[in-house]
Amino acid sequence: MRRFAYWLFPIIAILVAVFIVVFMIDINPAIPTMGQDTASDDSSKPMVTNDDAVGWIKHFNINNEKEYFYPVNEVTIVLDDGESGTKSRLHRLVVPLKDSYEFFCLKQELEKNNLPYLLNQEGEGMTALIDSSDQAKLTALVEKLKTYQISATFSSFKED
Repeated sequence: MRRFAYWLFPIIAILVAVFIVVFMIDINPAIPTMGQDTASDDSSKPMVTNDDAVGWIKHFNINNEKEYFYPVNEVTIVLDDGESGTKSRLHRLVVPLKDSYEFFCLKQELEKNNLPYLLNQEGEGMTALIDSSDQAKLTALVEKLKTYQISATFSSFKED
């Protein structure tokens, strides 16, 4: 029994290692090398033209592969609500923040006024962007931020 227990753990470890190697080979098939001699297998591959060698997008377009999806970085949705003539003008409030206390004060005031914001952080400095169509709310927010000694820039904003 001791001899069986002595060899049991190394055998299990070897079997697990073999399983992992086989599994890794199975999920990562061999990648064909680009430097092969094309003269030896001209019969198996069609002749490559300059248009085909341009890039991977044309390769997938020509092959019509169904399982590949092009990468998407941004999606824009435009909704027609029937009120195309009554566009409201957007106003932007830019608040440069120096420390976390200013951010805390700004966040509390934005929650009171129910205004959404976008926080940009470039290096050490942070900038809060507040977009709204209600000019009165933004001017009141500017006045309230002055009590906290926080400077803010108010301007009209055109969305692209």
